[in-house]
Amino acid sequence: MNASKKLFHIIAFLFLTVKAGAQYDVHFSHFWAVETFYNPAAMNRNSLMNVTGSFSMQMAGYRHAPVSMYIGADTSLPFDKGRHAAGAGLFNETIGLFTNRRMLLDYSYKVYVGKGWINLGIQGGVMSQEFNGSKVDAETAGDPAFPSSEERGSTGDVGAGIMYVRGDWYIGASAQHLNFPHLEFGKGAGARSEMDIKPTLYINGGCNIRFKNPFISVQPCFLIQSDLDFFRTDLSSRVTYEYESFLFYGGLTWSPGISFAVLAGGRYKGVLIGYAYELYTGGLGYLNGSHDLMISWQTDVDFFNRGRNAHKSVRYL
Repeated sequence: MNASKKLFHIIAFLFLTVKAGAQYDVHFSHFWAVETFYNPAAMNRNSLMNVTGSFSMQMAGYRHAPVSMYIGADTSLPFDKGRHAAGAGLFNETIGLFTNRRMLLDYSYKVYVGKGWINLGIQGGVMSQEFNGSKVDAETAGDPAFPSSEERGSTGDVGAGIMYVRGDWYIGASAQHLNFPHLEFGKGAGARSEMDIKPTLYINGGCNIRFKNPFISVQPCFLIQSDLDFFRTDLSSRVTYEYESFLFYGGLTWSPGISFAVLAGGRYKGVLIGYAYELYTGGLGYLNGSHDLMISWQTDVDFFNRGRNAHKSVRYL
């Protein structure tokens, strides 16, 4: 086994056998399209059923680099004049021999305040982590320093959020992993490894700026995330051209001290497809950035007999 491969397995084993205190949540370049992944209060912004998926390949060109996927759906519920909304999400991530999974259920309640409204959201689910020890290629067969079988642990996960929406602008705050999830591995033979996940805090916001030209608009937005040790700020802006059922957008995202990203995408007949390339500024090389693909679909479920009126939301515009 070459030195780089051996080093990877040593790092992987250390990751498994110590308590982790680093940033846990993945970052998607299309964070504005998968807002419910970060804040359950982002539901019910447009009175539509929303289905969104995002696929991210980080640090392209590196072996065992992270590959993350999320798909979520949400909709308003057919009672109490649409104040209630529910959603669900699935998340899967592979990093080397590790696999992280989350299954999420979301609920939100809308409260009208003046000319706007406040959404209160909660999120609950299950998270798990697996380590495939059967694929460890140690120099010595049966080396007890390395797990030789698949190790896994699971636990509950809780989050909550709040969002205020007024006209074409919004601002929200949320917290993930409020129950300080604790994962243990190898319970059958005595827990020999464990992982503690700290809560992560988020603040997000944005607006839709309209011009005299009805076909063109601009959507600046931001996302701040922190577990009080790690901080990341993303400042993003998109220019959108929309005509009837066709939409095209292009934009840039800047994360100070971390990366720049270029975004482009389009929507036709309710299906929005977007691509982003994130270029790290820490010296990884311009070919070793992250690829992010997003697909979103919206439909009017017409629970409340509203008819076929057009709906627009700063969540996707």
